[in-house]
Amino acid sequence: MSKAKLKVEIYEGDPFTGCCGPGIASTTAIEKLRKMLTERYETVKALKEEFKEQLEIERGIISSQRLYDMYPPHICKLLMAGTRVPFIVINGQLVLEGVFPSLEDFRKLISDHIKNLHQGASAQ
Repeated sequence: MSKAKLKVEIYEGDPFTGCCGPGIASTTAIEKLRKMLTERYETVKALKEEFKEQLEIERGIISSQRLYDMYPPHICKLLMAGTRVPFIVINGQLVLEGVFPSLEDFRKLISDHIKNLHQGASAQ
């Protein structure tokens, strides 16, 4: 019998919207953006390694250039409800919006959901 995996979906705003046209971005703004993107990449990479047997992670970008119906139905509903990016969905349920969690906060969210998943499975 295989263990059920958590599905974690991370939807972020387009980091390049309005920031990087000719003459718009300063060196400081570009460095800040690079640092933020690197930190998020490293956070997701660490989670994938730490929870590799228990977790599936997908990341997506919310773009004004993309129609809402091009997203999965549950994400489309969240967007139409005005959910703030970035937002985190675990097993189809919105768990956090408007912030990208730190590695420690992510670990807690995931650990709590894994514990609940296993408690639900053992109750059956």
